[in-house]
Amino acid sequence: MKKLTTHVSVVGTAIYPHLNKPDVKFSDAGEYKVTLEIVKSDATDMIKLFDDAQADSLKIAIAENKDKDKQIKESPHPRYTIEGDKVFFMFKLKASGVNKQTKETFTQRPQLLDAQKNPHPIEKSIWGGSKLKIAYELVPYLAPFGAGITARIKAVQILELVEGKSDIPFEKEDGYKAEVNSDVHTEVQTSSDF
Repeated sequence: MKKLTTHVSVVGTAIYPHLNKPDVKFSDAGEYKVTLEIVKSDATDMIKLFDDAQADSLKIAIAENKDKDKQIKESPHPRYTIEGDKVFFMFKLKASGVNKQTKETFTQRPQLLDAQKNPHPIEKSIWGGSKLKIAYELVPYLAPFGAGITARIKAVQILELVEGKSDIPFEKEDGYKAEVNSDVHTEVQTSSDF
C-alpha cells in the first residue's frame, strides 16, 4: 500500500462534532468525527480530490481481486453530499482498536490546534458552528458492499470556536417562584450541539 498523503480542507462550519471525546453510540471502540459544511463554490477542489480517490480505490480493488468470479463494485457510502449550494464532507477517526500487523491495541485522537497552531485544551469543547480546517487522509477500503474511501482526521485547526452555553431565552419576570425541595432533584437537559 502506498503512503497516504495528508490534505487540508478549506474552512468550513462544524456540524455535530465529536472532537474532544469519541462518539461511542454505535461502537465501543469510539469514533472521533465531524461533518464540515462548505460553500459549494469553495469546495470544487475537494470534491475532485474525493472523487479521484474513490475512483482510485475501485481501480486498486479490481486490480488486486484474486477471485475473478467476484465482481468488485463501488461503495454506496459517499464521503460527501451536496445540498443546494452547500457540500457536507464527513471526516472520522477510530479512537481505539487492534493493529492488523502487530496485533497490539491502540488508542488515538486527532490533534486539536487553535488558529495560531497552539494546542487546544481538550477540556474546552468544540461545538457545532465552530469554523474549522481539517487535516485528513483519504484511506481506501474494500468491504463486502464495495470499494470506497474514508476521510481520516489527522488534525483540526479551530479558527472560530463556538462553546457550549445555556441559551435559555427567558428573562427574570415577576410571578411564580418555585420552592426548592431538597428531596426532589430537577434535571436540566442540555443539547450537545446548541
